[in-house]
Amino acid sequence: MPSVDFRLLLVTDRSQVPVQTLSGAVRLAVEAGLPAVQLRERDLPTGDLLALARTIHDITKPRGVPLLINDRVDLALALDLDGVHLRANSLPVSVARRLLGGHRLLGVSTHSIDEVRQANDDGADYVIVGPVFETPSKRAFGMPLGLERLAEACRESSIPVFAIGGITRERIADVRRAGTYGVAMIGSLLGRRDVGMATAEMCAALRAS
Repeated sequence: MPSVDFRLLLVTDRSQVPVQTLSGAVRLAVEAGLPAVQLRERDLPTGDLLALARTIHDITKPRGVPLLINDRVDLALALDLDGVHLRANSLPVSVARRLLGGHRLLGVSTHSIDEVRQANDDGADYVIVGPVFETPSKRAFGMPLGLERLAEACRESSIPVFAIGGITRERIADVRRAGTYGVAMIGSLLGRRDVGMATAEMCAALRAS
């Protein structure tokens, strides 16, 4: 099983980037110390997504920053990316693992404790749990779980848990105390005008937590 050696995961959403291209924002974040990226532009046609993934991989690979892509096992293999992140109702973990092999990371989005248990049983390398707090980007996934249910999910998981949904610098200490391994962020990084400064702040808060 590949090791999960990052505490901060940037989940992309180009609609939240206010002043530059997504690849430009990712570059600033990586240069500021971002340790991992999840490419999540699910609405893009395959050709456009392939081109974007290649551009971002050119940024992350020289710096040893893992790049995972949502659901697209085919593109992960075509570009030799570091792994795939699956939705809770996506391709089964066992199928994705068979295609990807044992050396690539395989993560799963979860929205309940049962889904966390299932991802553990299926052999995922890590889970993202959320939304923990209220956030516009995660309203489609139901009411926020809150810190108490997040802590329960962490107790039920033997693999790293990343909190997502309304995570801010001030809330990092709370979710870490709940038992999370790290945090996944969208707007708290990409929505900032200075993505590099935001990344540095979040990395510092994680080191202090």
